[in-house]
Amino acid sequence: MQYYYVMTNATISLLPPPKSIIAGNVQVTYYEDGTNSESPIVLLHGWPQTSYIWRKVFPALAEKHRVIAIDLPGMGNDNFADKTDTQSIAALIKDVCDQLQLKKFHLAGHDIGAWVAAALAIQFEDSLLSLIVMDAGIPGLIPDEVFAPANAGKIWQFYFHSISELPEMLIEGKEKEYITWYFTNKSAVKDAFTAEDIDHYYKAYTGKKRLAGGFAYYKSFQENVVQNNARTKHLDLPILAIGGEKAQGMNMGKAMNKMCVDNVTAVSIPDCGHYIPEEQPEELMRVMNAFLANVNK
Repeated sequence: MQYYYVMTNATISLLPPPKSIIAGNVQVTYYEDGTNSESPIVLLHGWPQTSYIWRKVFPALAEKHRVIAIDLPGMGNDNFADKTDTQSIAALIKDVCDQLQLKKFHLAGHDIGAWVAAALAIQFEDSLLSLIVMDAGIPGLIPDEVFAPANAGKIWQFYFHSISELPEMLIEGKEKEYITWYFTNKSAVKDAFTAEDIDHYYKAYTGKKRLAGGFAYYKSFQENVVQNNARTKHLDLPILAIGGEKAQGMNMGKAMNKMCVDNVTAVSIPDCGHYIPEEQPEELMRVMNAFLANVNK
């Protein structure tokens, strides 16, 4: 597979060329490499990002797995879905996986991608080999204390982005400043993001339409809470819950224990903020490789 490359202070492998597929009435972009069809893994990104978040780990994962990174509809792209509750988006992602002939697969999500991954696991557990969630306030599962006023620096955007029209109106024209704030304040490894990386992300969310596409997921948060809390049984599949030490940390394990009592592995990545695949890619690969090797025995 020929990867794209970008020169910063080092050569960093990026994603393979994009492909697209129609799921429902939505065009979905995805990136694929790797030939091990016995151990496929699907990657879902969050906000304010795209599948570019996986650029530092994608080639290494593709050495052992068939890897498919999917851009969430309307999240940094113009492929808007009619509904953005995670149950609906999870069904759309499952449709993509069915068309790609993934009978059973590992599923990994970061941030809002983890919201969708959890919803997919609840609906389609039999299709998964394992579930990996990374540093996310998963609706209905994350501990209530995370949303305490004392923690406002980490969660205020859940409220702001849920307001109709106001966020787009205030942020339009200031997208670069707004999105840069997140990578500056929610990361522990400050040099994990180059100027080129920031440019990629803010340009993906420039303009009211693109901003609204991302905020739509936050507007569905309470609906997601109701959906997740309506589950009728615990999951039995292996779950890896990863938090950044300077972000959600072991809260991820507490959240996933609400879905699965006996089969959750919780890990807090040292010296890491919210953006685990970019801040600590080598440690993330170590943790994921150990977990996946055990699942695949």
